[in-house]
Amino acid sequence: MKTIRIVQISKEQKKYVINLGNGTSNSFSSKREAESFLFNTNLFLTDKLHALHKLYCETWNAFQDNWFYLDNDRKTPKFPIKETERKCVQNLDAIESLLVLSVDRCHFTNGNYFVFIHFNKIADYLEETIRLLAQVFGKHSNTNAICKMDISIRHVLYARNELSNHGKYSTTKIFKIPTHLSENKSYIPDYNLAIVA
Repeated sequence: MKTIRIVQISKEQKKYVINLGNGTSNSFSSKREAESFLFNTNLFLTDKLHALHKLYCETWNAFQDNWFYLDNDRKTPKFPIKETERKCVQNLDAIESLLVLSVDRCHFTNGNYFVFIHFNKIADYLEETIRLLAQVFGKHSNTNAICKMDISIRHVLYARNELSNHGKYSTTKIFKIPTHLSENKSYIPDYNLAIVA
């Protein structure tokens, strides 16, 4: 299964330090604490990988389902349809590439930085594409599709906020999955506060 596995822990004097691409620097007095934080960070990032991939799939489906609206018959200088279509295609292609890069290169020396950077770029591309599609749907009074885009953009903004706050003292929440959802019908996600030294 595709997961995120960042591995970089640096030693500075007597501390073990994990620097992340969201600008946080987390130091620990023991290697065991650092490895525990790294393990939980990998769980968190894998959860975000799944969330962003799901949003990508939903946005791609919304684009394809409404592809026929992106015609070039209407000469509306205020709303260039063809430009909107081209931008959506570019964004969706870029998202797919960034998802692959995030998984394939997360274990590299600079993986701690680039996974966060790639995820934030994915969120940017998703937000822009969702806003463009919402404009198209608005032109055709497709209220149902607009509502779906509204929900999607809130999920994108939430994911971006979680990425920017991960590793900050008393704001990091780790998504733990002790038992797989398919094995327990009454499973409820457990959010535990990560302790940062």
